[in-house]
Amino acid sequence: MRLSSAQRRCYVAFLLHAFTELRFKPQSMTKYCAVLFFHRRYLPYLESQPRGFPRETDVQFNCLLCLWIASKLHETPPISIRKLQNLAKRTITDHYYTRRDFISAEVKFMKDIGYNLTTGPLVSTYIEELLAKFSQKSTEVGTNVSLKLCLAILDLLYVCKDEIVKKTPIELAGASILVAAYALAMPTDKCVFPMLTSLELETDISIGKLRRCARKILRCIATGIDSANRAIIVLEHIK
Repeated sequence: MRLSSAQRRCYVAFLLHAFTELRFKPQSMTKYCAVLFFHRRYLPYLESQPRGFPRETDVQFNCLLCLWIASKLHETPPISIRKLQNLAKRTITDHYYTRRDFISAEVKFMKDIGYNLTTGPLVSTYIEELLAKFSQKSTEVGTNVSLKLCLAILDLLYVCKDEIVKKTPIELAGASILVAAYALAMPTDKCVFPMLTSLELETDISIGKLRRCARKILRCIATGIDSANRAIIVLEHIK
């Protein structure tokens, strides 16, 4: 059984919301590893099964498992079972999960995804590295474009247009998100830094590809974009 794009994005939105509900703030890498485990490991496994799709609450529970497993890789200490129980109580209100539920479900989950916890390069990490480089090259970028804004755009893509993240090479997606963040953060009459040209030199991605991908991203995030025309106007002042 295959999920629709809307269903898939709904579950990823639940996972991202669950992350914000944690009482402490894990590293962003924990969040995006969890998204990867769910998006690229668990959902493909579910869709490959001949039997019917599990209940919505069961899938949501597995979102929390992804977050827990990712925290074991990137947090010291990882999220405790008690915190997971409290998180489940707030986000999956019609069911109570015991410690045993989490432990036994983790074993099954790991088996379902073939014990594959590799992540490879993450878009979020690539954006962070790229932004750090360009912040050193330009005070204009360093002052106005924040990592928080870039990652907010990435989150929005996961819940509005995840095909961009799924089907676009990491380098192109990350660079285009940086272009979109720059376009949104900078007044049109104050753009001096040649962002597109510099990204082309840094990443070996053509300006045309960067513009096209950034246009798709801006369609998702800029209020009032109902066609490519508005995105083109926003991009016009980016050199």
